Formats: sequence, structure tokens, C-alpha cells
Amino acid sequence: MAVIFITGSDTGIGKTNVVGLLARELSELGDTQVIKPVESGVSAGRPADAPQAAGDWATPITLFSFGPAQAPLAAAAQVGKKLSLQNIVKAYQAVSPAEHQIIEGAGGLAVPIDPLGLDWTDFAHAIKPDAVIIVVEDRLGAINQARLSVAYLKRKYNGRMGVWLNMVSRTVSPETAQANRTGIKQSKISLAGESSYQNKKVIFNPEFWS
Repeated sequence: MAVIFITGSDTGIGKTNVVGLLARELSELGDTQVIKPVESGVSAGRPADAPQAAGDWATPITLFSFGPAQAPLAAAAQVGKKLSLQNIVKAYQAVSPAEHQIIEGAGGLAVPIDPLGLDWTDFAHAIKPDAVIIVVEDRLGAINQARLSVAYLKRKYNGRMGVWLNMVSRTVSPETAQANRTGIKQSKISLAGESSYQNKKVIFNPEFWS
């Protein structure tokens, strides 16, 4: 079973889009699940992430869902629920296995998911996925975001990891996009892939996936 954990350098940078791209690709190789351990804000009129990413080609699974559009701990507290790393991991481990699991974290990598301050790096350490991919918005500042995120992740997780550049804005110049890729390579960070909302361009880096 291949387990891929998708997290991000921030919220709103296209993690769900990347999860959907991976789900479509992996579904051609076997049974695929899209798992959202924690989600908040669905009641605010936004569609749930797991079904949106899973589409018609993967099985969507949401472990904890809270209505308020807040960070995980705040959203849980507002509806009188308790959230902890232990119960998230326990719920994940109870999911029936599939050939491929793509897990999407909530918000950015360092968002707390436990009252003790534990976050998605601790989740990655606990479940030991085959790879962790950090989605970074492809814009000016992406090199800094990639370096900070990878350095932070390495404090708790020493497995395979890479960055996925996702272009959200049309204002990114070709020069900035190229500089981002050069800077990430010079930082010895693996580029797992890249995508763009506008032209639906998707590139998987074969060196990362081999």
C-alpha cells in the first residue's frame, strides 16, 4: 500500500487540487482513497475537500468534520468536540486499507491539531507515510516558503519528502517561476511536481516518483 501525505506551506494554496491530480493518476494503478483527517468550514457553503478531490475515480473519506470555518482546534471547540493527535491517528488506522491512500492535511504544516501543540509533522511521524508532499504556491517567496517548510518537517519526519509548486495567480512571471525552480533545486529540495489552475498544466517529476 502506498501512502502519500499532502500538506502545505499555508492555507488556500491548492492542496485539494493537487490531491485530485494525484488521485486521478494513482486510480489508474489501483484502488485509491482520498482521506481528509480533519476538515472545518464545510457548513459555510464550501464543498467538502475529500469528495471534491476524489471525483469519480477515488473513494472519499473524512475522519473529523466541523462546521465552523476556523483552525481545527478552534472549530472543534466551537461545537463542543475534542480533537487530539491520538484520536486522529486512531481514526486513520481504523480505515480499511487500499492500494493507494492520499491524505490531505488541514491548513498549513504547522497548524496545531492537538491541545499540546502537536501538528501535522507529528501526524507524519506517527503514520510514517511513503512520502510527504508540501504544496507551495508558485509565486515570489516560494523558495523561502519551501525551505522553511522542509526544515520544519525534518524536525519530526525524516522520510521521503518533496515540494509541489502550484500556480494560483496569473500574475506570476515566467522569470519568477523559473527562479523558484532553480532556487528549490539549489536548496537540495526535491520537486515532486507542478501545476497551474489557469491552464490546467500538470507536470509530475519522474525522479521523485521513481
